Amino acid sequence: MPETLKVLVTGTNGVLGSDVAFHLRSKGKYEVVEIKGRSQLNILDPQKVMDFVVNLRPEVIIHCAGTHDIDWAEEHPLDAFLNIVVGTRNIVNAAAKVGAVLVYPGSDYIFDGLKNEPYLEHDIANPVNVYGKCKLAAENVIKELLPQHFIFRLPILFGARGDPTRNIIFQLYEKLRLGQKIQVAYDQVSSCAYTYDVAIAFEQAMKTYFYGTYNFSNNGSCSRYELYREIAISLGFSQDLVEGRPSADLKRKAKRPKYTVLSITNYEKTFGVAPRMWKDALHECARTFRETYMK
Repeated sequence: MPETLKVLVTGTNGVLGSDVAFHLRSKGKYEVVEIKGRSQLNILDPQKVMDFVVNLRPEVIIHCAGTHDIDWAEEHPLDAFLNIVVGTRNIVNAAAKVGAVLVYPGSDYIFDGLKNEPYLEHDIANPVNVYGKCKLAAENVIKELLPQHFIFRLPILFGARGDPTRNIIFQLYEKLRLGQKIQVAYDQVSSCAYTYDVAIAFEQAMKTYFYGTYNFSNNGSCSRYELYREIAISLGFSQDLVEGRPSADLKRKAKRPKYTVLSITNYEKTFGVAPRMWKDALHECARTFRETYMK
């Protein structure tokens, strides 16, 4: 694969897509084409997607677009299926047409959370909500139609860029600065990842031929309660504003798996990189956030 690549990134209005585009542009050796939203390219229109990709002829497509609201997906299963599965299929078909490599952010929500030890890539998928089912279906479409792919199964993400309405750091900040109490599950345990570190992992992978499915996160694990308290501290607020509750008390639309810690050994051994600890990544993310929003 050539050193200089033309890279198409979809969903760059989101937290992950914005960091992917930002990181690649910062390297100064990629031609990055961004798709921020449906007004630029409707990924549900197969002909428009095909025409766009064939005209652009990217070497790599990083497909970050799609639904990321778990509760919304539960209430709108057909729309979730269209946005996540059909949209991905259209991107995959276009990638196959031009011979592009696809990088796809999967989800830890394809697992049911009953294992109680870190999930490996080959563990049986058994999603417990609509979002997880759609993400698993999208994985299967990719595997069936496009050999040259990287699927990165990701946990809960935090970042300092992108649409604030989709950014947990920004959402918590807005409540914390008003002194509002935040209730979050203490019995939902997972890995977590800084979107900028995910972007680095995507870049490392797309320059290789080590195609396949990988779990990726920052090192370590935490409950949602521990993560949100650490976010409060890193933004300069009292951690006491974050209150732990059992998941059942929060009465959310979609069921969440209780335990989705990811083993990243496969990623580390394949690419020779050990991601930093999640707290270190979070504190850097918070510094970037403060410089952007808390001046």
